[in-house]
Amino acid sequence: MKKSFRYLWFLLTFLLTLEFCARLEATWRWGAPFWGPYSFEILTINDATGGRNRPYARFEKWVINGQGFQGPELQIPKPKGVLRIGVAGASEIFGLYESPGSDVTSHVRKLLETSAPGQFEVVNLSTPGMSIPRIVELYERSIRKFDFDAILYYPSPAMYLDVEPPGFRRPVPGISARMSALDSFDWELRLPGKTWDMLRERLPPRLQVKLKWYQIEKRRKKFPKEWVWERYAPEERVTLFREHLLELINALEQEGTRVIIATHANRFRDIPTAGDEAYMVGWIRFYPRASGEALLDMEQKGNQAIRELARKHHLMVAEVEKEVGKDPDRYADFVHFTDSGAALAAKAMKESILYRYR
Repeated sequence: MKKSFRYLWFLLTFLLTLEFCARLEATWRWGAPFWGPYSFEILTINDATGGRNRPYARFEKWVINGQGFQGPELQIPKPKGVLRIGVAGASEIFGLYESPGSDVTSHVRKLLETSAPGQFEVVNLSTPGMSIPRIVELYERSIRKFDFDAILYYPSPAMYLDVEPPGFRRPVPGISARMSALDSFDWELRLPGKTWDMLRERLPPRLQVKLKWYQIEKRRKKFPKEWVWERYAPEERVTLFREHLLELINALEQEGTRVIIATHANRFRDIPTAGDEAYMVGWIRFYPRASGEALLDMEQKGNQAIRELARKHHLMVAEVEKEVGKDPDRYADFVHFTDSGAALAAKAMKESILYRYR
């Protein structure tokens, strides 16, 4: 009995030491608080219309300013002679895998400053999971007061293959922001998350694919076979994507904010190679109703809709899809960029912004 207790004590001491080291590393490397919650979730807060960035939040490389954006604090009124540009989108623009200061918007800011010193102020308006309806609602609620000259929007067509497609959730009077991870002092161990991240990086690719397929099939078994879109994106989802884009264009232009739309890039060619399997399965895991073929079909039709709407409404298109291409070194996963991919995406965006204001 005493021997078992001793072993348990040693194990507990060992785990507590690792937890202490995990906290110490985060404090030393990122300036994290030693106590209290510290995870990616502290960057966002939920309210009556969904998630948004939490003002003044920080986690690792991500820093949110006082207005809930990434970038410089914005003055009201804006400085004279400065063109204020917002870059909006979901996690692809928010930045996930890039080095600090190498996300798409940071590259756009540097490129514009080189090309036209002091002329542009560039802010990252993105939030992970931000849909077209969400950016419209945030614009109507708070973004428009900052008098943006233009917003460059990078839509994610695959969102429209989610089980429930994006929809508008207008603010409900009297409902305030709900509690987020930062609002409560819940005891949160950091070791499990760090251990899982390390294991996930080191698991053999074939095993990762099998685990992801298991998660996908487990969810699909609850529905009939026809629940899965095997080859094509359903036309009603493509139509909804187009309608939401049109509402975004109308909402911004009615307020005098110019719209620039970017095409969406992904790593897959028409026929994905064997080396792409793990990435495709990772993408399907987020959208279990869609096959790989349906996801690529939605990407193609989504970009077609972007170009058609831009021509019809005389908008600039940032051809991110063409500029980034399909080189796997430019993608960290299925759609998120590496540093080199983000630099190329920013190049396409910079060219469209400069062309618009020449």
